[in-house]
Amino acid sequence: MKKIFSLIAVAALSATVLAACGNNNDSSSGSASDSSSSASGDVKEITVNAKSFEFSPNEIKVKKGDKVKITLKNTDGAHGLEIPEFKVNLQKDGSAEFTADKAGTFDFDCSVMCGAGHGDMKGKLIVE
Repeated sequence: MKKIFSLIAVAALSATVLAACGNNNDSSSGSASDSSSSASGDVKEITVNAKSFEFSPNEIKVKKGDKVKITLKNTDGAHGLEIPEFKVNLQKDGSAEFTADKAGTFDFDCSVMCGAGHGDMKGKLIVE
């Protein structure tokens, strides 16, 4: 009886973890030059939606010297967003501000283990 209960508990936990990120292949990824960014005063505001093992937009372009505010919105499950070079590490919905003070292409990824497709949650910050 204990063995059956343990198996049910493990199965339920596994299903919960896998469902946290979903597996919808709706490809609405794009660049932040789309309507997902807007200038507000001196700060370039960008909203990144995290769902189904992807970020939208998955490419963000800013200019060197820009003040940037990234807002993370989880539309399914629990996701994070990390850009180590700019000390951004959002662990859930929220915002982070930084100055894009170095040019280059910087990877960002999900900083919260969210399921089987976690490793696929990647994007690029391009500072021109």
